[in-house]
Amino acid sequence: MNRAQTEEVWKTFWRNEQASAAPSVVSNQWNPLTRAQFEAWSTFAKRLTPKSTVIDIATGAGKVPAMLHTVRPDLRITGIDIAERLPTLSENVRLVGGVSMDDLPFDDGNFDVAISQFGFEYGDTQAAAAEIVRVLKPGGRIALMVHRGDGPILAQNRHRREQLRWVNDENELFARVHALLPADNCSAPEAINLAEKLARQGEERFGQRSVAWEVCEAARRTLVLGPTNKREILMDALGSIKRELLGEISRIDSLEDACAAADDRKILLAGFRKHHREPIATIAINLPGENPFADLITF
Repeated sequence: MNRAQTEEVWKTFWRNEQASAAPSVVSNQWNPLTRAQFEAWSTFAKRLTPKSTVIDIATGAGKVPAMLHTVRPDLRITGIDIAERLPTLSENVRLVGGVSMDDLPFDDGNFDVAISQFGFEYGDTQAAAAEIVRVLKPGGRIALMVHRGDGPILAQNRHRREQLRWVNDENELFARVHALLPADNCSAPEAINLAEKLARQGEERFGQRSVAWEVCEAARRTLVLGPTNKREILMDALGSIKRELLGEISRIDSLEDACAAADDRKILLAGFRKHHREPIATIAINLPGENPFADLITF
Protein backbone atom coordinates (compact mmCIF):
# COMPACT_ATOMS: atom_id res chain seq x y z
CA MET A 1 0.00 0.00 0.00
CA ASN A 2 1.50 3.34 -1.04
CA ARG A 3 1.41 6.52 1.02
CA ALA A 4 -1.54 8.11 -0.78
CA GLN A 5 -3.61 4.95 -0.29
CA THR A 6 -2.68 4.79 3.39
CA GLU A 7 -3.69 8.42 3.96
CA GLU A 8 -7.03 7.92 2.19
CA VAL A 9 -7.77 4.79 4.24
CA TRP A 10 -7.29 6.66 7.51
CA LYS A 11 -9.06 9.81 6.32
CA THR A 12 -12.11 7.69 5.55
CA PHE A 13 -11.86 5.93 8.89
CA TRP A 14 -11.80 9.17 10.89
CA ARG A 15 -14.62 10.67 8.82
CA ASN A 16 -16.75 7.67 9.73
CA GLU A 17 -15.71 7.89 13.36
CA GLN A 18 -16.73 11.54 13.49
CA ALA A 19 -20.11 10.66 11.98
CA SER A 20 -20.69 7.94 14.58
CA ALA A 21 -22.69 8.74 17.68
CA ALA A 22 -20.22 6.75 19.75
CA PRO A 23 -16.71 6.74 18.22
CA SER A 24 -14.94 3.47 18.95
CA VAL A 25 -11.41 4.81 19.24
CA VAL A 26 -12.00 6.85 22.38
CA SER A 27 -14.15 4.77 24.68
CA ASN A 28 -15.49 5.59 28.12
CA GLN A 29 -14.44 2.08 29.13
CA TRP A 30 -10.71 1.77 28.65
CA ASN A 31 -9.57 -1.66 27.57
CA PRO A 32 -6.37 -3.23 28.94
CA LEU A 33 -4.26 -2.04 25.97
CA THR A 34 -5.39 1.54 26.52
CA ARG A 35 -4.60 1.30 30.22
CA ALA A 36 -1.07 0.08 29.46
CA GLN A 37 -0.63 2.99 27.04
CA PHE A 38 -1.95 5.42 29.64
CA GLU A 39 0.51 4.20 32.25
CA ALA A 40 3.44 4.62 29.84
CA TRP A 41 2.39 8.13 28.80
CA SER A 42 1.68 9.13 32.40
CA THR A 43 5.22 8.20 33.42
CA PHE A 44 6.62 10.19 30.51
CA ALA A 45 4.37 13.22 31.14
CA LYS A 46 5.22 13.49 34.81
CA ARG A 47 8.85 14.21 33.89
CA LEU A 48 8.05 17.15 31.61
CA THR A 49 8.68 20.70 32.73
CA PRO A 50 5.64 22.78 33.80
CA LYS A 51 3.53 24.28 31.01
CA SER A 52 5.47 22.52 28.26
CA THR A 53 4.14 22.92 24.72
CA VAL A 54 3.53 19.52 23.12
CA ILE A 55 2.79 18.45 19.55
CA ASP A 56 1.13 15.07 18.97
CA ILE A 57 1.82 13.66 15.51
CA ALA A 58 -1.04 11.73 13.81
CA THR A 59 -3.30 12.37 16.79
CA GLY A 60 -6.44 10.71 15.39
CA ALA A 61 -9.28 11.43 17.80
CA GLY A 62 -6.86 12.95 20.30
CA LYS A 63 -6.53 9.90 22.52
CA VAL A 64 -3.00 10.66 23.73
CA PRO A 65 -3.61 14.40 24.34
CA ALA A 66 -6.63 13.39 26.44
CA MET A 67 -4.44 11.01 28.42
CA LEU A 68 -1.72 13.61 28.99
CA HIS A 69 -4.25 16.25 29.99
CA THR A 70 -5.59 13.88 32.65
CA VAL A 71 -2.27 13.74 34.50
CA ARG A 72 -0.78 17.07 33.40
CA PRO A 73 -3.52 19.67 32.77
CA ASP A 74 -0.86 22.40 32.63
CA LEU A 75 0.56 21.08 29.36
CA ARG A 76 -0.40 22.98 26.19
CA ILE A 77 -1.00 20.30 23.59
CA THR A 78 -1.53 20.54 19.84
CA GLY A 79 -2.51 17.41 17.94
CA ILE A 80 -2.26 17.19 14.14
CA ASP A 81 -3.67 14.61 11.77
CA ILE A 82 -4.17 14.11 8.05
CA ALA A 83 -7.91 13.68 8.66
CA GLU A 84 -9.76 16.95 8.07
CA ARG A 85 -12.34 16.77 10.85
CA LEU A 86 -11.18 16.19 14.41
CA PRO A 87 -13.10 16.44 17.69
CA THR A 88 -12.94 19.34 20.10
CA LEU A 89 -11.30 18.41 23.39
CA SER A 90 -10.66 20.25 26.64
CA GLU A 91 -8.92 23.53 27.35
CA ASN A 92 -5.20 23.53 26.59
CA VAL A 93 -5.73 20.82 23.94
CA ARG A 94 -6.12 21.85 20.28
CA LEU A 95 -6.54 19.40 17.42
CA VAL A 96 -5.74 20.54 13.87
CA GLY A 97 -6.95 18.47 10.92
CA GLY A 98 -5.77 18.26 7.34
CA VAL A 99 -2.09 18.38 8.34
CA SER A 100 0.57 15.98 7.07
CA MET A 101 3.33 15.03 9.48
CA ASP A 102 5.97 15.84 6.87
CA ASP A 103 4.70 19.40 6.35
CA LEU A 104 3.91 20.91 9.73
CA PRO A 105 2.42 24.45 9.65
CA PHE A 106 4.41 25.71 12.64
CA ASP A 107 7.44 27.94 13.11
CA ASP A 108 10.88 26.58 13.92
CA GLY A 109 11.38 25.86 17.62
CA ASN A 110 7.68 26.16 18.43
CA PHE A 111 7.34 23.16 20.80
CA ASP A 112 9.09 21.75 23.85
CA VAL A 113 7.97 18.15 23.25
CA ALA A 114 6.92 15.98 20.28
CA ILE A 115 5.01 12.73 20.72
CA SER A 116 3.26 10.17 18.55
CA GLN A 117 1.34 6.98 19.22
CA PHE A 118 0.94 4.53 16.34
CA GLY A 119 1.31 7.34 13.83
CA PHE A 120 4.92 8.15 12.97
CA GLU A 121 5.56 4.73 11.39
CA TYR A 122 2.67 5.23 8.93
CA GLY A 123 4.29 8.20 7.23
CA ASP A 124 7.46 9.19 5.41
CA THR A 125 9.64 8.75 8.47
CA GLN A 126 12.66 10.60 7.09
CA ALA A 127 10.64 13.69 6.15
CA ALA A 128 8.53 13.53 9.31
CA ALA A 129 11.61 13.29 11.53
CA ALA A 130 13.08 16.38 9.87
CA GLU A 131 9.86 18.30 10.51
CA ILE A 132 9.65 17.16 14.12
CA VAL A 133 13.20 18.27 14.80
CA ARG A 134 12.52 21.59 13.05
CA VAL A 135 9.47 22.53 15.11
CA LEU A 136 11.11 21.48 18.39
CA LYS A 137 13.18 23.78 20.52
CA PRO A 138 16.85 22.72 20.71
CA GLY A 139 17.09 19.61 22.85
CA GLY A 140 13.30 19.17 22.94
CA ARG A 141 11.94 15.84 24.15
CA ILE A 142 10.62 13.23 21.69
CA ALA A 143 8.56 10.12 22.48
CA LEU A 144 7.27 7.69 19.85
CA MET A 145 5.04 4.76 20.72
CA VAL A 146 5.32 2.42 17.74
CA HIS A 147 3.84 -0.92 16.74
CA ARG A 148 5.64 -4.23 17.03
CA GLY A 149 5.23 -6.85 14.34
CA ASP A 150 5.62 -9.67 16.86
CA GLY A 151 2.91 -8.35 19.18
CA PRO A 152 -0.73 -9.30 19.74
CA ILE A 153 -2.24 -6.28 17.95
CA LEU A 154 -1.03 -7.37 14.52
CA ALA A 155 -1.72 -11.04 15.27
CA GLN A 156 -5.32 -10.31 16.26
CA ASN A 157 -5.88 -8.09 13.25
CA ARG A 158 -4.43 -10.64 10.87
CA HIS A 159 -6.91 -13.17 12.24
CA ARG A 160 -9.69 -10.63 11.76
CA ARG A 161 -8.56 -9.96 8.17
CA GLU A 162 -8.58 -13.72 7.48
CA GLN A 163 -12.24 -13.82 8.47
CA LEU A 164 -13.16 -10.78 6.39
CA ARG A 165 -11.46 -12.29 3.35
CA TRP A 166 -13.23 -15.58 4.02
CA VAL A 167 -16.54 -13.73 3.77
CA ASN A 168 -15.76 -11.50 0.80
CA ASP A 169 -13.17 -13.34 -1.28
CA GLU A 170 -13.57 -17.04 -0.54
CA ASN A 171 -17.35 -17.11 -0.22
CA GLU A 172 -18.21 -13.97 -2.23
CA LEU A 173 -21.12 -13.16 0.09
CA PHE A 174 -22.13 -9.86 -1.49
CA ALA A 175 -21.78 -10.93 -5.12
CA ARG A 176 -23.84 -14.06 -4.49
CA VAL A 177 -26.50 -12.21 -2.53
CA HIS A 178 -26.86 -9.62 -5.28
CA ALA A 179 -27.25 -12.39 -7.85
CA LEU A 180 -30.11 -13.90 -5.82
CA LEU A 181 -32.03 -10.64 -5.38
CA PRO A 182 -35.10 -10.50 -7.62
CA ALA A 183 -35.41 -7.50 -9.87
CA ASP A 184 -39.05 -6.75 -9.11
CA ASN A 185 -39.08 -6.62 -5.28
CA CYS A 186 -36.96 -6.94 -2.12
CA SER A 187 -38.23 -10.32 -0.91
CA ALA A 188 -35.30 -12.70 -1.34
CA PRO A 189 -35.61 -15.97 0.63
CA GLU A 190 -32.73 -17.61 -1.25
CA ALA A 191 -30.40 -14.71 -0.43
CA ILE A 192 -31.50 -14.81 3.22
CA ASN A 193 -30.82 -18.55 3.37
CA LEU A 194 -27.36 -18.03 1.88
CA ALA A 195 -26.44 -15.32 4.42
CA GLU A 196 -27.79 -17.49 7.25
CA LYS A 197 -25.81 -20.49 6.02
CA LEU A 198 -22.56 -18.50 5.80
CA ALA A 199 -23.16 -16.97 9.24
CA ARG A 200 -23.48 -20.47 10.67
CA GLN A 201 -20.36 -21.66 8.83
CA GLY A 202 -18.44 -18.59 9.98
CA GLU A 203 -19.41 -19.27 13.58
CA GLU A 204 -18.39 -22.93 13.27
CA ARG A 205 -15.02 -22.08 11.72
CA PHE A 206 -14.01 -18.94 13.62
CA GLY A 207 -16.04 -19.03 16.80
CA GLN A 208 -19.17 -17.61 18.37
CA ARG A 209 -19.71 -13.91 17.66
CA SER A 210 -16.68 -13.87 15.35
CA VAL A 211 -16.39 -11.11 12.77
CA ALA A 212 -17.12 -13.69 10.02
CA TRP A 213 -20.43 -14.46 11.72
CA GLU A 214 -21.06 -10.76 12.41
CA VAL A 215 -20.78 -9.64 8.77
CA CYS A 216 -22.95 -12.47 7.43
CA GLU A 217 -25.52 -11.91 10.16
CA ALA A 218 -25.62 -8.19 9.37
CA ALA A 219 -26.30 -9.05 5.73
CA ARG A 220 -29.01 -11.53 6.76
CA ARG A 221 -30.79 -9.00 8.95
CA THR A 222 -30.61 -6.42 6.20
CA LEU A 223 -32.22 -8.87 3.78
CA VAL A 224 -34.93 -9.82 6.28
CA LEU A 225 -35.89 -6.17 6.62
CA GLY A 226 -35.62 -5.62 2.86
CA PRO A 227 -39.32 -6.00 1.97
CA THR A 228 -40.17 -3.05 4.23
CA ASN A 229 -37.92 -0.73 2.22
CA LYS A 230 -37.30 0.24 -1.38
CA ARG A 231 -34.88 -1.93 -3.33
CA GLU A 232 -32.46 1.00 -3.63
CA ILE A 233 -32.32 1.32 0.17
CA LEU A 234 -31.63 -2.40 0.52
CA MET A 235 -28.82 -2.26 -2.02
CA ASP A 236 -27.32 0.79 -0.33
CA ALA A 237 -27.41 -0.97 3.04
CA LEU A 238 -25.66 -4.06 1.69
CA GLY A 239 -23.15 -1.83 -0.11
CA SER A 240 -22.43 -0.01 3.14
CA ILE A 241 -21.63 -3.30 4.91
CA LYS A 242 -19.29 -4.30 2.08
CA ARG A 243 -17.55 -0.91 2.09
CA GLU A 244 -16.93 -1.19 5.82
CA LEU A 245 -15.50 -4.68 5.31
CA LEU A 246 -13.16 -3.54 2.54
CA GLY A 247 -12.13 -0.49 4.54
CA GLU A 248 -11.19 -2.64 7.48
CA ILE A 249 -9.12 -4.95 5.29
CA SER A 250 -7.28 -1.90 3.95
CA ARG A 251 -6.63 -0.59 7.47
CA ILE A 252 -5.21 -3.95 8.52
CA ASP A 253 -2.99 -3.96 5.42
CA SER A 254 -1.83 -0.49 6.46
CA LEU A 255 -1.19 -1.70 10.01
CA GLU A 256 0.90 -4.57 8.67
CA ASP A 257 3.01 -2.13 6.62
CA ALA A 258 3.42 0.14 9.65
CA CYS A 259 4.58 -2.75 11.82
CA ALA A 260 7.21 -3.64 9.23
CA ALA A 261 8.37 -0.01 9.15
CA ALA A 262 8.50 0.16 12.96
CA ASP A 263 10.44 -3.09 13.24
CA ASP A 264 13.19 -1.77 10.94
CA ARG A 265 14.58 0.56 13.58
CA LYS A 266 17.62 1.56 11.57
CA ILE A 267 15.47 3.09 8.84
CA LEU A 268 12.73 4.21 11.24
CA LEU A 269 15.12 6.41 13.24
CA ALA A 270 17.50 7.40 10.44
CA GLY A 271 15.84 10.78 10.01
CA PHE A 272 16.46 11.69 13.64
CA ARG A 273 20.04 10.49 13.59
CA LYS A 274 20.62 12.64 10.51
CA HIS A 275 19.84 15.59 12.78
CA HIS A 276 22.02 14.26 15.59
CA ARG A 277 19.15 13.01 17.73
CA GLU A 278 19.76 9.57 19.24
CA PRO A 279 17.21 7.55 21.21
CA ILE A 280 17.80 7.51 24.95
CA ALA A 281 15.64 4.55 25.90
CA THR A 282 13.19 2.01 24.46
CA ILE A 283 10.51 0.71 26.79
CA ALA A 284 8.44 -2.34 25.84
CA ILE A 285 4.70 -1.93 26.46
CA ASN A 286 2.83 -5.12 27.20
CA LEU A 287 0.03 -6.74 29.14
CA PRO A 288 0.92 -9.21 31.91
CA GLY A 289 1.98 -12.54 30.45
CA GLU A 290 1.85 -11.35 26.83
CA ASN A 291 4.39 -10.28 24.24
CA PRO A 292 4.90 -6.50 23.97
CA PHE A 293 2.42 -4.83 21.63
CA ALA A 294 4.41 -1.59 21.34
CA ASP A 295 7.69 0.15 22.15
CA LEU A 296 7.97 3.65 23.58
CA ILE A 297 11.12 5.21 22.12
CA THR A 298 12.31 8.36 23.84
CA PHE A 299 14.90 10.94 22.83
